[in-house]
Amino acid sequence: MSHLYYTVEPGVISEALLHQCVQEQGPEGEAGRIARSEGIDFREVNTLRLDFKNILRIEHLWQFRNLRRLQLDNNIIECINGLDQLVNLEWLDLSFNNIEDISGLNALVNLRDLSLAHNRIAKIQNLEGLTKLQTLSIAGNVINELENISYLRQFTQLQCLVLRENPLAEDKRYPHYVIAYIPSLIYLDFRLVQEDSRQTALAMFQDMMEELALVEREQARKRLELTAAQQKEKTLKEAYVDGLAGMALFDAMFEEDKDAQCFRLMPEIPVLLDSYATKFEMVCEELKDIGLRDLQRRSEERVVLYASHEETCTANQKVSVRKVQEFEEMKQKLKGSESSTPSHEIIKQLKDAIDRLHHKLMQLEMLLVEQIEEVAKDFERNYSELVSTFLENVQAHMTRLRDLENAHHETVLEKAQMILEKFIKNQLDIELPDELRVLMVDKDTLVGALNAAHDCHLLAIDNKVCITHTHTHTHIHTHTHTIFITNIIHYKHQHIKGG
Repeated sequence: MSHLYYTVEPGVISEALLHQCVQEQGPEGEAGRIARSEGIDFREVNTLRLDFKNILRIEHLWQFRNLRRLQLDNNIIECINGLDQLVNLEWLDLSFNNIEDISGLNALVNLRDLSLAHNRIAKIQNLEGLTKLQTLSIAGNVINELENISYLRQFTQLQCLVLRENPLAEDKRYPHYVIAYIPSLIYLDFRLVQEDSRQTALAMFQDMMEELALVEREQARKRLELTAAQQKEKTLKEAYVDGLAGMALFDAMFEEDKDAQCFRLMPEIPVLLDSYATKFEMVCEELKDIGLRDLQRRSEERVVLYASHEETCTANQKVSVRKVQEFEEMKQKLKGSESSTPSHEIIKQLKDAIDRLHHKLMQLEMLLVEQIEEVAKDFERNYSELVSTFLENVQAHMTRLRDLENAHHETVLEKAQMILEKFIKNQLDIELPDELRVLMVDKDTLVGALNAAHDCHLLAIDNKVCITHTHTHTHIHTHTHTIFITNIIHYKHQHIKGG
């Protein structure tokens, strides 16, 4: 059972308590004496026991970044918090406390073993982030509904589950229900799940499992579709043509047009609009394909950059290594001539050789810097040419979109005025809806509404051009600079490692 409230004054996880526990639980003997004298860095602690401390609130544990095991059982903890920084935690014991709601654990992505036994928990929830969970003990709580078990099905690595001493365990269907719902389970309430028990469970809940399997397959399909859509959108964004696939720009353009739906109700206009939409989509698709093609070309330029950089560094390093080897060979020859050559002469020759080696290596260093700068300049020049060509294509295709909009506007304007004349003369064969009649008061009202819609459409096209130019220039400048710096750093690391 969980602890009674305030049987004694609640304890606090203070710095003093943490230092005391770390020292008491640290290494023994001489190693322990040295650790206590020098102090123990909390970041180096892997295991910590804070059990039977009458702790009410979890706090001050953020320094234990590398903690693997944490024992907080037999306290009076009411709420799980203060653990977000312990991302390396693999084992956590919160049993025998006063916890009512499961929360504050999703940051513990490496947790494999969790005990929440003997608390006041009524619902299993808020554990989605614990994808590596293998053992869960939640015995001795107040969990009533078998439906809680379905929540645990998502933990595909869960092998050991302890649920006994909960009200749901009194349900005669309990063991078979759990075994059927959690196929990865090996142990239930400390008992090995036998194969015959598993088959019996699946037979008992066959209809439910088949229905659940269908639901899960549908969910998996939707997740794949969502992932694919997100990846597609990411690729389009990298190609600077996001918002251009299919009817995306056309739809966005008409979303800003408050009278668009009214004009669709006008005779003959829907046909004109469909024709316009088809032509508009075709131009957008052309530009999208150009953007994706240029994205591939930019990717190829980066490959060339990396290859050129690697080739330059490797060639320079080979020459440097050869010069060092020549120096070592010369040094060994001098060492072998110690019996016949005065020591001061050997020292002089060594000093001269070291000076020559230093001079040569510095020359190679400067040459490499110049070569890398030249490689980077070539890359930036080629990259910039690709971007300039792409932006020219953007401008050309957006001009075509404006021309389509202008042509469509002129046609609609002419057709709308003809319909207005017939409407005024009561010569229309159909009854116009009220929302359209508002725009058919007179020629000025109709033409004004159409011109406003036209301006709205052109503005949407212009905004897309502006956004594309801004994103392209900003990203290219940042990307080129990042690639250059990254490669310089990579060279330095390789050079130090090689040296």
